Amino acid sequence: MAFVYNYRLFVSMCAILFAGFLSYPSYADDPDANDTAVKQDAILILDASGSMWGQIEGTAKIEIAKTVLGELLDDLPAKNRLGLMAYGHNKKGDCSDIEMLSKVGASRTDIKAAIKNINPKGKTPISASVKLAADKLKYTENKATVVLISDGIETCNLDPCALGKQLEQDGIDFTAHVVGFDIVDQKTEDQLQCLASSTGGRYLTAASAGDLSLALGTTILKKADTGPATLTLEATVLEGGPTITTGLNWQVRQSGGGDIVYEANNKGTVTESVLSGVYDISVTRSSDGLKGVAKLVETLPGARKTVTIALSPEFPARVVPDSNAVNAGTEFSVTWEGPNRKSDFITITEPDASARSYTSYAYTGNGNPLKLTAPTSAGDYEVRYVLANPYKVLARTPIKVTESNSFIEAKDTAQAGEHIEVAWKGPNTKSDFITVTNPDANDRKYLDYVYTQNNPSPQKLIMPVAPGDYELRYVFVGPAKNTASNSHKVVARKAITITKAVVTLQGPKQAETGEILQINWTGPGRERDFITVTTPDAAARSYTNYSYGHQGSPAEIRMPVNPGDYELRYVQQGVNEPDKVAARRPIKIVQSVATISGPKTANVGSEISVKWSGPTPASGDFITITAPDASERAYQDYAYTKNGSPSKIEVPVAPGTYELRFVQNNNKVIARQSIKIEDISMSLDAPKVGKTGETISVSFTGPTAKGDWVTVVLPDAGARKYNDYFYPRNGSPGALKLPKQAGEYEIRYVLEGERVIARQPITISE
Repeated sequence: MAFVYNYRLFVSMCAILFAGFLSYPSYADDPDANDTAVKQDAILILDASGSMWGQIEGTAKIEIAKTVLGELLDDLPAKNRLGLMAYGHNKKGDCSDIEMLSKVGASRTDIKAAIKNINPKGKTPISASVKLAADKLKYTENKATVVLISDGIETCNLDPCALGKQLEQDGIDFTAHVVGFDIVDQKTEDQLQCLASSTGGRYLTAASAGDLSLALGTTILKKADTGPATLTLEATVLEGGPTITTGLNWQVRQSGGGDIVYEANNKGTVTESVLSGVYDISVTRSSDGLKGVAKLVETLPGARKTVTIALSPEFPARVVPDSNAVNAGTEFSVTWEGPNRKSDFITITEPDASARSYTSYAYTGNGNPLKLTAPTSAGDYEVRYVLANPYKVLARTPIKVTESNSFIEAKDTAQAGEHIEVAWKGPNTKSDFITVTNPDANDRKYLDYVYTQNNPSPQKLIMPVAPGDYELRYVFVGPAKNTASNSHKVVARKAITITKAVVTLQGPKQAETGEILQINWTGPGRERDFITVTTPDAAARSYTNYSYGHQGSPAEIRMPVNPGDYELRYVQQGVNEPDKVAARRPIKIVQSVATISGPKTANVGSEISVKWSGPTPASGDFITITAPDASERAYQDYAYTKNGSPSKIEVPVAPGTYELRFVQNNNKVIARQSIKIEDISMSLDAPKVGKTGETISVSFTGPTAKGDWVTVVLPDAGARKYNDYFYPRNGSPGALKLPKQAGEYEIRYVLEGERVIARQPITISE
């Protein structure tokens, strides 16, 4: 039996079985209950035989059981008394290896600790364990409930079924509920089911994906409220099909083989009131005996629930293609008959393919007749009507697919990277394409390509950049890509020879770092080609500054900023292939000479004039000031050399030793000079007290810069914070409006908006 496991499903099964133990009224909560009420005690028996080390989806069954039971115990009401027994956890091959790990009434903490320490080893003495648990519960004197979780058959020469019958006969009210955990054979299931049913208990096992889906909605250990719930039962012809209105026989039974709570014959849709609980529902159609089942259906007090069961009858259907033979990749029509349910489809595929297989297909809901496209490969196929849910072939008709008539035309020789015209004829299905590639490449390989649909013949293709023998191809892809019959296939091909492109480069043998050169060239000049300068050993795709071939000759190229041996290149970019250097010319780059001159000292925040000389100004060349150990790309204030010498630079607001720099192309310092930035002294003269919203006069003395300001803020505010402010460059004194909220503040002189160099406290009152 197939087993589909999920924590929530296992918890749901345990919850259903525990319901017999948990759902009785609590006399402690009932003021009218008498003291002679029977206690509701139960013992949980956990299979700890060696087979519990078996895995389900990569996790040992014993670890799954420990986790789930731990969660179960957390939700178990404290008023319910429970004990724990295990077997097979101490010794191998010993049928007496049964132990009461936690007595009835033990704390949840003790039971969880006992479960955690279980280590499966031995045999499966089911019968002896259940008998011992019954004795512990004094089953001949009291109501007694045992919950058994087992993954296998009795291995100690006793009969659990016979034991169950004996316990039922001898006991006051003995019940054994059983969870069949990962049961793999019918004999084991029959044995465990008999143990449960012979005592009036329930047997549950997760046996299918359907059970899992239905069980997911069941919650763990709800309060055992009982009350009426409303069930509406309906059956349909297949999933999502029309509702069956008559001739149905219904049965609603408590899940796990419990009592039948409702039956109805020769009905359609029925609505019935039942007590809340968990049920298995079955339906049989009288006319043809079709059956359907819904298991683990939960109903809650006062709730309304509709259960729909789909029946799967046979349907007459047929498919008639407009020809018994078609060319590969060509379109043909199919007339069909069938149920025309949602997602039913007509397809063409191999005769021995599964019901899910298809190449070209069309949904029946799109009309009649329908258009299909033949596969790429010639051979024997069949046209099918396929029922979508469940997938089932309702009708099939043989059809032969023959080779298509296709061709491809172009000139015999082309230059590397040349754009040439290619003409073709072929199936012209959605993903077909024209390409150029190596003659021995597989059918899916391509370099440059163009789709045939929406692109009339002829079209331009870019030839490879590496000279050699190649092949132009028409590649038939077909309508779909799920089977071998519909893979890529070359249906037409033509050989073509690619010759080396004729390219020349002209340029000086030597240039300065960062110099801009005009490089004359001749060659294809196509859009993807480019002219660049790089190191001689660099890969073909490498470049520094560059110019595209379609921009024409000469190419304006800026030389690198680091001296050394380089080469000018004309590069042809490949399409889905490596780039090709079609021409190259060596060039030596020498260091350009530059000077920089500025003051040796300056005040923080001041503006200085810096003179410089050097290479012809170019994009990315600038004068800046920064820390001596900063990277060559670092800068603070700066001025581009294209704006001429001298350059105006604002020095930093923090005192210290800095460096004036000439930076070439944003990343190379070619001249530098040290400069010391000295601190300045500023003073403020303003009232010590003021009124909220009042405008006061603030005087100051000291050197000022255009980015300075005077403001009033809270003492702990950051240097960039401000309320009202004025710029000192407009002269002293300045007017400052005080905040509208009373408190302790300070008036600040802020250098370049970054550094507070003078402050005076002020008290602002209402």
